[in-house]
Amino acid sequence: MQNINCPQCSQEIDLNLAACPHCKAAQGLESLSGVDPDIRIKNQRLAIWFSILFGGLGIHKFYLGQYLKGSLYLVFSWTLVPFIVGWVDAVRTFKMSAFSFEQRYSRRIS
Repeated sequence: MQNINCPQCSQEIDLNLAACPHCKAAQGLESLSGVDPDIRIKNQRLAIWFSILFGGLGIHKFYLGQYLKGSLYLVFSWTLVPFIVGWVDAVRTFKMSAFSFEQRYSRRIS
């Protein structure tokens, strides 16, 4: 079994590990890609489609990780107000830049 030193915390780890068990830093090709494997990236187009098609049920809010707002949309779906607000959310999400969407809705996995 070959060991290397983690470039982040200098602890000795197995060569085949994808992340250091001590500091959780990515190793190998994952560290060279520049993508943090602990971040969930949401798809802006999918959020827009969910908002247009299922906005009255709050599916787009559940997808974006806003469970309380999604639950409120679901509870009040019989009033048809969430359908209108869902369309407004679709327009706002469409007008949002990709960078600001990613900054707002991408979350780190704990």
